[in-house]
Amino acid sequence: MELRAFSDWLARLLVPEKFKDYCPNGLCAEASGRVTKVMTGVSFRETLVDRAVEEGADTLIVHHPHGFWNGDDKLPVGAYARKLGKLMKHGISLYGFHLPLDGHPEIGNNAQIARLLGVRVTGGFMKEGENFVGCLGEFEKTLSPQEFLTHVSKTLPECNPQPFFNGTQEIKRIAICSGGGSSGIPEAINLGADVYFTGEIKEYTPILLEEERFNLIAGGHHRTEIFGVRALAEKIEKELGIPARFENIDNPV
Repeated sequence: MELRAFSDWLARLLVPEKFKDYCPNGLCAEASGRVTKVMTGVSFRETLVDRAVEEGADTLIVHHPHGFWNGDDKLPVGAYARKLGKLMKHGISLYGFHLPLDGHPEIGNNAQIARLLGVRVTGGFMKEGENFVGCLGEFEKTLSPQEFLTHVSKTLPECNPQPFFNGTQEIKRIAICSGGGSSGIPEAINLGADVYFTGEIKEYTPILLEEERFNLIAGGHHRTEIFGVRALAEKIEKELGIPARFENIDNPV
């Protein structure tokens, strides 16, 4: 498939223009005019590039385009230069999709988490631009905090759930936002959620949860964001017939 046609397909699928983000969403580095084999991963890191080289992939898609964030200097020096050099040497084009791959209603991280947890999505949560990044939903039956923790551990075994239970003992309504979603706590409370499932929290988060008497489970930033790039690889292979595979290089954070 031509690279331009592949870019257009991704843009139609993920509608990056609908999100207010702090990094480019789309093609970050062009090293080949064709797409014949795709690898997806959570973050742009050298070990992922090495895996793509080993697999003979000519296209790499990541959720975290490290080196391309708005605050990065983007100078091709050091480790950043090594990664870019390997992409160019081996003809591997790089795409990055951040918030669009969190908020997609089918293959997004949060839609996938809701599906795996058995949550019926009822609305959006944490709007960035025109679209929501997270989602709100309900369980079919009410769970106790311990039952919810057990459910998360069983249905999301990739995550490392860290519970902070300070609120209601009856959990039915849930807010979900993968990654570094601790800023969404006030909104989750105001929207009447019984619990918030996110990835990474801040130092002050346990204090806030204690004082607001609210429930939260943190599953890890990386580990709550494997789902979107994994689902994207499956969709590319199914709909475009291009070999695509998700490569999970773990990050404990």
